[in-house]
Amino acid sequence: MVDWYTQLDGTWEIKGTNFPMWLTDKRKNPRITYKRTEKNAVELLDLVEYEANGKTKQIRGMDRLVGGQFIWRGIGIMKILSSRWQVVTIKGDVLVIRFEKSFITPAGVDILIRRGSRSPNLRERVLEHYKSFGLTDKERDTLQWK
Repeated sequence: MVDWYTQLDGTWEIKGTNFPMWLTDKRKNPRITYKRTEKNAVELLDLVEYEANGKTKQIRGMDRLVGGQFIWRGIGIMKILSSRWQVVTIKGDVLVIRFEKSFITPAGVDILIRRGSRSPNLRERVLEHYKSFGLTDKERDTLQWK
């Protein structure tokens, strides 16, 4: 049996979110790339990328699986920052993640699809069957779509 976290490897594009960072037009095409490290513990390189002012911006971090959720810690100048997040659902090429409030960010949820895949009617499917995607009523009602 394949461990669920191995399905995270690759680049995921954010299609639905209630996270304020992605709700303005300042940051476009947000995506997250996860890559497992070679350590014994479940650890992922975590690269968030988006377009701003015609340039690709990056936020680099490491995720470590602890008790069913990941603890993210920034790399370099971002090392002082950390947050907690969890995989709510992985259904084929659709990923739902929920993150807790941190020192500088609110709690939120992202709906992502694996880069290169197609997910016809994703918005309609998620909104109609939101509970099967692990979403709450409030999360469904506050989602905005890219």
